[in-house]
Amino acid sequence: MSFSSEHQAAMKQQGRKGRCLHFENGVRCNKIILAHSIQKQGQLSLIAESGHVYRLSADLSALKTSGGKPQLRKVGLNRASTFPGMCGQHDNELFSPIDNSPLTGSREQVALYAYRSICREFFVKENASITLNKMVGSPGLDWSQQQLLRSAAWGQTVGFQRLKRHKGIYDECLAAKDFSGFKFVIFESGSKFSFQTSGLIFPDYDFLGRQLQDLGPQTKELDLLTFFTAPTIEGWAFVFAWHESSAKSCSWFIQSLAELVRTGAKAEDALLRFGLVCCENHAIRISWWDGLSSALKKQAMDAMVLMADPTVGVEPDYLVSGCEGLADWSFDGVRDVT
Repeated sequence: MSFSSEHQAAMKQQGRKGRCLHFENGVRCNKIILAHSIQKQGQLSLIAESGHVYRLSADLSALKTSGGKPQLRKVGLNRASTFPGMCGQHDNELFSPIDNSPLTGSREQVALYAYRSICREFFVKENASITLNKMVGSPGLDWSQQQLLRSAAWGQTVGFQRLKRHKGIYDECLAAKDFSGFKFVIFESGSKFSFQTSGLIFPDYDFLGRQLQDLGPQTKELDLLTFFTAPTIEGWAFVFAWHESSAKSCSWFIQSLAELVRTGAKAEDALLRFGLVCCENHAIRISWWDGLSSALKKQAMDAMVLMADPTVGVEPDYLVSGCEGLADWSFDGVRDVT
């Protein structure tokens, strides 16, 4: 088995080890389920066609046929965006306000969407950290592979510890049912939508290419920004959300988007570009993607894989431009609760 094959096999094995990430996990959590990080009945159903969507795939067999480049793959709704990170009881109880009702803009709903994003990323990063640290001592690795693994393991561990701090903040707020510290901006639309996402970032540069925070190892505490799409009564919304403990960087980030739009840029282009670049947890309408020109598909794929290689640096202006004309939807209004 090759090094890359061994790594992917180990990641898959670790990813099957389910556990409940609810803030009150314990002995009651005896039935782990495949929880949807992008809501099945709400978000995914808005764009599904014949029960399927496209999602980004980095499966080894797919990479071999595409020359090493990730590709979109058609998947059923039951498999899209799932992870074994909740028990059935906690998932049903905790997320009922968003799974059974459209987004109205309450702080509780926004906090729950954000928490779901955090739990999914927590699960992924913890798995990556465990897997890579185990593989560092694997026999048969040459010096360059060992160095690459050590570097990757260290990076994943640092990222996981940073995220663990924020999950603790959210855990405390949700356990106390105190949603007063959550801030958010909602971009609302009544038009047809073809892209769903849910994720988070430690914002490094804003929409004008200005640095917000240094992601280097010397920075022990970083501000965290979550984002997601959600169904509303009138259509759907793209939401940025954060806890007040991360207000400094997140507020500047949102302000830069407003500044970018004032220069004549379209918010639809900027948010799609952001979603493609900053998150691999996507679901895409099949007919929309199939109807794009080859040039537009290339722009979108280039954006989706921009951060896939950790050895390649990302330019500060990665959110300033790109993917113009891809979005065929429009926003009708913005609600700012900051």
